[in-house]
Amino acid sequence: MRALLLIALAAAAWAAWHWSRFPGKWEHAFSARYASDRASLVTGRRGLREVNKEATRAENSARKRAGAEEAKYRQDIQELENEIAGLLRPGLGSHVKGPIGDLTLYEHAVKKTGESPIDIPLAGLTATFRSDPTYMIDLTLPSSRTHRTKYPHRREPGDEATPFFTAEQLSDFTLEIMNAAADESNFRACRDARLPRARKELEAAQNNSAARDEALQTLQDVCAWQKSNPRRKEALANLEKKRRQWQQLTGKMPPR
Repeated sequence: MRALLLIALAAAAWAAWHWSRFPGKWEHAFSARYASDRASLVTGRRGLREVNKEATRAENSARKRAGAEEAKYRQDIQELENEIAGLLRPGLGSHVKGPIGDLTLYEHAVKKTGESPIDIPLAGLTATFRSDPTYMIDLTLPSSRTHRTKYPHRREPGDEATPFFTAEQLSDFTLEIMNAAADESNFRACRDARLPRARKELEAAQNNSAARDEALQTLQDVCAWQKSNPRRKEALANLEKKRRQWQQLTGKMPPR
């Protein structure tokens, strides 16, 4: 019973839609007597629809190309801007090792926590491990200012939770800091050589908008041409003629 009701509702909805497409009396929309008149209107609508579909495909293709060229233009600029920003402001960089006590080694700096937290740049940094009278690592900047971090010689009884580092571990960590400082020197030398070239490449990328501009102009031309497309004008005129014929027949103007 429910299925029959759904079928009846669907048939009624289709009939209402069909009648709205072919307005007038019942026989105008459904009887075989006016089938050729309806077919003529359908043909006119189909002709305009096909022209509109072609126009939409052409516009979508031009719009897709313009979007791709715009995205490529912006991506080229963004990549160079990001590279330059990374060269000028590298920050801490990636994590290398730690924390070893209060010290954590990063690609471009050593982060020191504790009572006097500070980020110590690796450029020109000297790291020295000392074991007397206690374990300590001294980090000396090119200005000769030194930051010292102390470590216990031994773990206190009952304090297994506190991290403890042997002399060998601290000596190895000091060597890693020195190696990272050497890598930083190489990075800065490469940066100083790369920055001028990257800036010139950025300027060239910003000026290299020919492909993007051409694609945008093509899109504008395609859209403008479609508005005056003679095939569309012809299909539209043909449909309007058939709509007026239907109006003369039924007294109702059908939709496009």
